[in-house]
Amino acid sequence: MDDFEKQDKLKEFYDSGDYYSSRKENFADRASRFNRNMVKNVLAIYCASKKEKVLDVGCGWGNISLALQKRGVDVTGLDYSEESVRICRESAKNLGLNPEKFVCRDAANTGFEPSSFDAIYCADLVEHVFPEVYLSMIQEFHRILKRGGKLVIYTPDPHHIFEIMRKHNIILKKDEGHVDFKTRPAIELSLRNNGFSISRAYFVESHVPIMNILERALKQFVPFLRRRVAVLAIKD
Repeated sequence: MDDFEKQDKLKEFYDSGDYYSSRKENFADRASRFNRNMVKNVLAIYCASKKEKVLDVGCGWGNISLALQKRGVDVTGLDYSEESVRICRESAKNLGLNPEKFVCRDAANTGFEPSSFDAIYCADLVEHVFPEVYLSMIQEFHRILKRGGKLVIYTPDPHHIFEIMRKHNIILKKDEGHVDFKTRPAIELSLRNNGFSISRAYFVESHVPIMNILERALKQFVPFLRRRVAVLAIKD
């Protein structure tokens, strides 16, 4: 089974399992600490303006898309999971926003015209994507971004203590959707090899109280305190 077949199989996991229903606190119409922290961190990497046309790939619960909609940005949320799109549209209705701005499509083959977008957000997605699919996805992003367009990637760092614990089912439950973590050097290399320049790349602390203070102070020196990777790339 190749990576694309594995990815199709994983889609069944998101659509028919309890992946979304077991994480109701992550729904975008709920102001949880996780949601607030995610939106703050992702938009700190790059905050699109009202003049820009934006694509939120792997929109999941819709947190980024709906946060940008609230700011008046023309943003389309894309996910290959029908369950994700259903949840995003439901949250949009609950928030008085536009549910029609969410579409169910393949991130590696979006069907959009070349140079369609000024910015693409890819938050908490690449760890859910197998290697060959990830590379096809990066190439697709390059195709549909305008020259000088921005690509935002935000993903867990595999060396963080939480991910080590989760991997071994120690206190934290393993996430079956996390199929291939990408390190910061690997992400940067993959982007440079596919027509992007790196504008910014850094580590971000978690939303967990006390832990985030330690991370902020020591992440530069201690790999297992680097919670998330944040990258802003520019299409050459």
